[in-house]
Amino acid sequence: MNVLKNMALLFSLSFLVAATCRAQDSATEWDALLTQTEGWLGADGIYSLDLNYDSEASLFDANKSDNQLSLFWFSDTICGKTKNNGAEYAQWQMINHSFAILKGNDPDKEKIEFFLKSDSSIPGPKNIVSGHYWLQDGIRLGNRLWISAILVGDAWKPKRVDAVTIGLNEETKQPNFSDVVVDVNAPLSFKTDEAQVVWGAAICDDADQQYIYIYGYVDRLKEWSRKDMVAARAPRDSFLKYDQWQYFDGQNWTNEPEAVLKREAALVRAVSTEFSVSKIPYGPSRDKYLLVYTPNVIGERIAYRSGDSPVGPFDEEVVFYQSDIPRNIQGVKCYNAKAHPIFADKTGVLVSYNVNRLGDIAKKPEEYRPRFVWLNWETINAPPSSQNTSEN
Repeated sequence: MNVLKNMALLFSLSFLVAATCRAQDSATEWDALLTQTEGWLGADGIYSLDLNYDSEASLFDANKSDNQLSLFWFSDTICGKTKNNGAEYAQWQMINHSFAILKGNDPDKEKIEFFLKSDSSIPGPKNIVSGHYWLQDGIRLGNRLWISAILVGDAWKPKRVDAVTIGLNEETKQPNFSDVVVDVNAPLSFKTDEAQVVWGAAICDDADQQYIYIYGYVDRLKEWSRKDMVAARAPRDSFLKYDQWQYFDGQNWTNEPEAVLKREAALVRAVSTEFSVSKIPYGPSRDKYLLVYTPNVIGERIAYRSGDSPVGPFDEEVVFYQSDIPRNIQGVKCYNAKAHPIFADKTGVLVSYNVNRLGDIAKKPEEYRPRFVWLNWETINAPPSSQNTSEN
């Protein structure tokens, strides 16, 4: 009898776990796009934008072609060669960030190009931005690309967060990676005994015509390093005038950066160090704002919340996907999920998450590259009884 009770309990628990995960489709065609056998082999920290869109003017270029010009950038990147049909590394080297341009918005291997800085006098790829930088979210401002960049310090904590700008070709809008400027005085981070504030984990530039919204987190250093989401905003036409940024204290906007340290300033507790906030264009939650993240940074679950404004209030957490990769590849972890609104259609939006052997070096390419899943618009805030449930 006890055995039967235990089996019933396990079945009930399994059902409850599954019921928290709204059924979504793995985007295997996007997984394949980043499956390389030579050169760029894998990375984490993936972000994206459409280079045709100028956030400063809130406009697409008048001469925009029918094809989207999609820019990806990554943090720690493994480059080299593979063997056994790409199943193992043959030789490899790690740099701290890299870029790729995809012509269009379809995962076509023939239309993606990876960019790694090289120096003929020194073999192997180099960092495009000199230094151990992990790249956070970014936007195009006129003819420059602006990216928030973490200069990594001890214990993988930010030593500093700088603003990196990269020149764009006026005609093609493609980055000129020889034109890189680092602003070490940009006020994108500060630290107290209790917490560290980091800005640039996410940017929402489709909320309104007046402001660009910048999101970060308060790292509660004495509370198990929990990451609480906070918000700032900048005038669209003067984004680089940092003294004009405003910070949300939970009720009002203020010019005091320290206001985000207030407990009530946290829009959502226990988010990931990378996430996304974007406007929902279709479905029952149209014109609300979508937050996508990995709860508590690391884990196979991916969650969303929706909010009535760029600063919420945000609804309860919904886990809509649970990756089976940690179950299939022993020792790897998933983390830092986010949506990519430039890869959205009337059905849903593309979501990425990182896969890595944390605390160790990846042994195979499959252990260290982003994975993708679709989040369907119709499932956001739809009644659970109307959804199919699945663990992956």
